Amino acid sequence: MTNARSFLDRRAEPRVSINTRGRIMHGDKLGIWADCVIKDLSESGAKIELSHLHKVPPRFILINFQAGMAFEVVLKWRRGDLAGMAFEVKHPLDQDVPPRLEPVRQAWLALR
Repeated sequence: MTNARSFLDRRAEPRVSINTRGRIMHGDKLGIWADCVIKDLSESGAKIELSHLHKVPPRFILINFQAGMAFEVVLKWRRGDLAGMAFEVKHPLDQDVPPRLEPVRQAWLALR
């Protein structure tokens, strides 16, 4: 069995390649952000492509513009321009969001 196969077998569910626009937001009042590409997605997590120059904190928000969803995530790994994360909470952005996530909803409304 190859290492790649072993890695795939550890996933709880399959990931689907989507290659769609995303944005991460973090920091005070979610004022720090960077655009990214969501490479693949599953029910419990995602892999994004983001410049290795952007520091990614242990917890942040990921916006999927196409799906109109925001995810509160935990960073699981980072290698170069790629990062993997697990979802903690999902928020549909076409509905009311908690006040602390209003900057996320406003970004989605402006850029969708």
